[in-house]
Order: sequence, then structure tokens, then C-alpha cells
Amino acid sequence: MKVIWTLILFLILFSCTTKEKKTLLFREIKSPSKSVSPMISSWDNLNSADLNKNVDLFFKNHNKFPFIETDSLYDDYLYITFIYRDTSKNKIVEFDIFGNYDDRNLGDRKLKRLKKTSLFYRTYYMPNDICFSYRFVIYDTINNTQEFFPDPLNENRNPTGEEKAYSWSVLDLRNNEDSLYKKKYYDVKSQLIKVAYTSTILKNTRDITVYLPERYDKNKPHGYSTIYLFDSFIYLNRIEVPNVLDNMIREKRIEPMIAVFIDNPTKELRDKELPLNFAFKDFVVKELVPYIRSNWNVTEIPEKTIIGGMSYGGLSAGFCAFYHDSIFGNVLSQSGSFWRDTVIEEPSINWHRTDWLIKQFQTSDKKNIRFYLDWGLQEPIILNSNRKFTRILDRLEYNYKFSEFDGWHDWSNSRKSFPIGLKYLTENK
Repeated sequence: MKVIWTLILFLILFSCTTKEKKTLLFREIKSPSKSVSPMISSWDNLNSADLNKNVDLFFKNHNKFPFIETDSLYDDYLYITFIYRDTSKNKIVEFDIFGNYDDRNLGDRKLKRLKKTSLFYRTYYMPNDICFSYRFVIYDTINNTQEFFPDPLNENRNPTGEEKAYSWSVLDLRNNEDSLYKKKYYDVKSQLIKVAYTSTILKNTRDITVYLPERYDKNKPHGYSTIYLFDSFIYLNRIEVPNVLDNMIREKRIEPMIAVFIDNPTKELRDKELPLNFAFKDFVVKELVPYIRSNWNVTEIPEKTIIGGMSYGGLSAGFCAFYHDSIFGNVLSQSGSFWRDTVIEEPSINWHRTDWLIKQFQTSDKKNIRFYLDWGLQEPIILNSNRKFTRILDRLEYNYKFSEFDGWHDWSNSRKSFPIGLKYLTENK
């Protein structure tokens, strides 16, 4: 009998330990580093004429940039060389990666002119599945001017399509994925309705944009499933959600649904309102949700209502749902700032991690919330807090799904993972 009880105890302990291994398989973190292009380094001893000839041939024979070279000994990394061409003698060229917060592995990000040629370059040794947004910064030392613009040699941009004043270039080494933001069904007749909404609680006005699906029916029984998204500019223009919804609905990946995009009056107010702000939470649940329900045919079923956002928006989504799971039964958090405290010091060098909201979940009764979370392997404080949060959700037996991508704190990854999260949260439990 003692042997049987010992065996039962072993099986219980084994099942507990293997559960975490099955559900929480976090990815290896592979950091980028400054490096040297094998091809460019092979030109070191060429004379000026031959060097310029090689540069001309290089641009003639290559049309995909940044320039990518493989490592013959190790296929987990690639040599990535950022290229800019300019014949003038008075330019300093740098590149800017969005959301990397001066990653020391990248150095000063200055491009070097190759001797007296027209080629500026900078090489990094990077993971072979990395994705990020970048742009060039050009300093004119004579006119003392500075310009920002996307890489003229790279047509992959955020947002997609024609270049805009806020366009960034994208290096996407995972471009074989199903990128729903790239597709466009021009015959889809969805609607975007923008209204200016004034909050009595916050005493300010912001734009609210409502997405109505094709053939919207104001009398549909029980209303439409709904997603509320913070940082409307990001979700309208960077993650390109209206187009993603058009595609997913047309292809029957999800049922027709309504989306509500919530703008920020100013950047300064965004930084005060979104992170763990009780007044802002009250605005959402006491003013905005009733306004949306009274004007459009949205569901009042929490299991069919999602709240989401990126960065501070992801944190705010989790915060609102924690206190109001009777309204929001789903959270879509993209690189959510769960490391935050209710009070934060400025500048960023003084930030400290407290995981305030994670502790609330850890020490409270289980909420009726389903989670989708994603984060980047190159955003340390975000990664560490999200991994901790995921462990807590797992131990408390929440329904959740998470995704880790190789990149920084950047919308170019969020637009790839958004459809994954939306599909998961709209599926039947």
C-alpha cells in the first residue's frame, strides 16, 4: 500500500512539473552585435578605381536591402548591412531603430563611408528571424540640418503602401508569415466613423473612431463582438487593424465585429492616462462603454468583448479588465508595460520595476478573463515582466496564449501578431 501511495504522489508531482514545461516554453534570447560584412571586408586592399567599380557592380547586382549575408558556419544568425548611397562630402548618416531605447549591442548606429566611395554602411550580426522598423537620420554639416526618412532602397514600410510623413522602413526576416495587413480587398464596404468625445471625468476631448463591418446590421440579435483599442493612431495606421478586420472577416477567419479606437488628446496626457490611472479607467467603463452601447449594436457579453493595446495600452487593457471583468472578458496585450508602478520617475533612466498589476492578479481571486500576450525578445524589461505574468496566469489556471517575437518595442511586430491574438480571443472557449 505504501508503494502505491508513493507512486500516486510521484505521478501528481510529475504532472505538476511537466505542465509548466508543456505550456511555458520560452524562446532562447539571441542578442544582435556589431559586426563586419564579409563582402565589404574583402574589398579592404583594393585600389580606388577597383573599389569604386565593385561598389557600382554591387548596386547593379543587388536590389534587396538591407544587404544580407549568411554565416557559413552558423545559420541562427545573419550579417545585416544597412546601406545608404550619397556622393556628397558633407553628410553624416545614422540609422534609428524604433523602440530599441539605445540598446548597447548596437553601438552609436553611425554608418561609415567606405573610403572615397558613395557607399555608407553599418553591419550587425543579427538573429535570422528578427523584425523591426528603422529609418535614416541624415546630418548636413554645411547647412546644419537634420532629416529623417525611410530607407530609399527598401520598399517594405510601416505603414504599407506609399511613403507618408510618418513612414518607417521595415526589416522583416519573418516575411513568410501570413501578413494580413498586406492584403487589400478593395470591394469591402466597411465603415470608419470618427467622433469627438468629451469626458466629464477627465475634462478633456479625444477622437473615438468606430469600425463597422461590411453589411453592419443595427438589429443583429445580441449585438456584435467588440474590441476596444487604445492608441488609435497606432492601431489605425501602424498595425492597420481596419484592413486586418476586413481581411479576416471576408476570409471567414472571424465573425463580423466592431472595433473602437481610442485616441489620446496629447502625448503628455497619454503617458499619464494609460498607465494604471483610476480616473482613466472610470472614463472607459462609466462614459465610453455606455456611449458606444447606446449608439451602436455592440454586445454586452463580456466573453465577446475584448480590450487591448500596445505598451502602456496593453497595461491599461489588463488594468481595466482586472477591475471590470463583467465588461471585458478578454485582454489583448502587445508588449504590455506590466513592469510599471502606479507612480513613475522621469527620465527613463530612473524607472524601476515593481510589477504592480501582476501582483494584483497574483493576490486576488481569479478573474473571468482570457488573455493574449506578446512581447519581443529584445525588450528586456517588457520581456521579463511578461514572462512573469504568464507564469502567474498559468499557475492560476487562466485561459491564455502568448507569443514571443525577435525584435524590439515596435509596431512592425505587433501588426504581425495582432491577427493571431484576435483569432484566439474570438474563438469559442
